[in-house]
Amino acid sequence: MSPQRSRTEEAKEAKRQLLIHAAIEMFAKKGFHETKMQDIADYAAVGKGTLYEYFETKEDLFLAVYDSWIDEYEADMLRQSERLLDPVSKASALIDTTVEFYEKHADHAAILLEFWAHAIRSQNPHFLNRIREMKSRLSELGGKVAQELIKLKLFVDVDVESFTRLELAMSDGVFLQWILDGKSYPLRDAYKFRQSLIGAGLMTNTLRKLIAPKTDKRLKQGFLKPKSSNKKST
Repeated sequence: MSPQRSRTEEAKEAKRQLLIHAAIEMFAKKGFHETKMQDIADYAAVGKGTLYEYFETKEDLFLAVYDSWIDEYEADMLRQSERLLDPVSKASALIDTTVEFYEKHADHAAILLEFWAHAIRSQNPHFLNRIREMKSRLSELGGKVAQELIKLKLFVDVDVESFTRLELAMSDGVFLQWILDGKSYPLRDAYKFRQSLIGAGLMTNTLRKLIAPKTDKRLKQGFLKPKSSNKKST
């Protein structure tokens, strides 16, 4: 590839990202169905024709927004999975990555929720397929960690596929509840509580003895009250 062509491709990608950013802001403000392509073009300060050069339909642009987020999320999850060898540390790192993703996009949570709803209603199979592909990849990563924990006799033997599918559902549910609760508590604390709750049911005595003090404290403390309020008054 020539230097001139490389600069041209970089410029096109920069413009594409600009349009995606404009779409994010407008979808968050007005919702997918109420947003018009002209709204996005106006926000990006480009002509509507320019927008259509990059995205044929509003649905294509909506999918591009989701792809831009999920591609980054999946890449981060894969890096964490490959970076660590210890399955306990790896499990914690994957949860931290999920929390960081949701915290990063908290102000645009409505777009994620609307994407899920649109995927169910839309006649376009690409939306639901994209979600299923993402869930499949995350299930595979989580399943490998669970299998390692079982192999090391740190987790009881459990159907890994059922566990990872349910664990992903719980993850989405924690995020949704956090949004509905007005983000009134740290999302990270809620996820750590969920992790401790799952671990309490799956840990063997070997792992339980190692991390019981931390897990027991987290379960008793919960995540709804400020930590200071859990201390006994003097």
